Amino acid sequence: MTTQRPVGNGNATQSGAPPQSGAQPDRPLVRTPLYLRIHSDLRERIESGEWSYGAMLPSEFELSEIYHISRGTIRQVLAELEKEGLVRRERGRGTLITHSKLKRQPARAHVHSIAFIVPYVRDSFVSSILLGLEREARLNKAAVVFSHCENDPQKQELALRTALEQQISGIVLYPVDSDTASPTLVELIRRKYPLVLVDRYIRGLDTDYVTSDNFSGGLVATQHLIRLGHRKIAFLNWTESATSIHHRKAGYRQALQEARIERSENLEWEVAGYPEVDLGTLEKRLSQPERPTAIFAANDQLAIAIQRSARSIGLAIPDELALVGFDNLDLSAHLDIPLTTVAQPAFEIGRAAWEVLHFKLDSEAGLTQKRLLPVQLIVRRSCGAIE
Repeated sequence: MTTQRPVGNGNATQSGAPPQSGAQPDRPLVRTPLYLRIHSDLRERIESGEWSYGAMLPSEFELSEIYHISRGTIRQVLAELEKEGLVRRERGRGTLITHSKLKRQPARAHVHSIAFIVPYVRDSFVSSILLGLEREARLNKAAVVFSHCENDPQKQELALRTALEQQISGIVLYPVDSDTASPTLVELIRRKYPLVLVDRYIRGLDTDYVTSDNFSGGLVATQHLIRLGHRKIAFLNWTESATSIHHRKAGYRQALQEARIERSENLEWEVAGYPEVDLGTLEKRLSQPERPTAIFAANDQLAIAIQRSARSIGLAIPDELALVGFDNLDLSAHLDIPLTTVAQPAFEIGRAAWEVLHFKLDSEAGLTQKRLLPVQLIVRRSCGAIE
């Protein structure tokens, strides 16, 4: 809880005997505007470390109560603090502290280049993360070195070693899976090398990461299908191990449980997805007499594969099969049957990854940041809710 720190208003008056003969007449009091005093007070508290990097300031309403001033004035103060680089305001979240007292040695003061290592590039999700990351790096006079490892853990290991050999300042890693803790990766973490994971984390390793709120996404996607009247809902995912997919499945299961729909392992499907989705397996499943009436696909690539498989066997979407994906890829709105999907903030993931990495480059603190960004359900024709 934030304690109230009163700010003097300069209205105190002196009482007592009148001025002595020959005394200088009272000079007008020069009052510092309250806006500037609040700005100075908040700046002092931030720079002193009262709020650490990444912490949230009290809300505009709370600050207006603390300082007995209008929210409009508080917004003006926060806007100035943001210009000075002390805070960042985010719609729907509040105001985050972006100032840190803890600095590394001068040699670390400037980031020259960072590596962005990804398992594959097959849709707009990875490229949007890259755009967000590159934008923030460029604003901070840093360069991004991009590396693609073809969904191969050994090539990922090689990319990590190469980044070290090239004296890269820091690494943003989109891991191949959530189980491969390679020797180089473990060594980087042990050495507290500036490293941030995106989309998924690796089980058993305490690392900084930025990911979407995948559990909430799986929950709202499945709840939407339940509200449309579906009781037989399948969940389709990759065969690869990824915490992001695992959390989406957990959201799917939670929605079924809350609706008192019995979960069936026969409705939790897996399919090979790299380099191409196994359409033959999907066609067989969709041809079964007891097929589901709706499918929540763990990503848009899988949802698009369902559309293709359904079309090949004459199954109509959404009339005979409702469909929801996850990602909101650029093409999802432009399919023959526009796809209902859960939108991930890919560009913001890239921006946030830079912020976390920049803090690691600029600070000696051992703080590990785990950022979860909000998602949004985008309703289109494929679920049957829109004509």
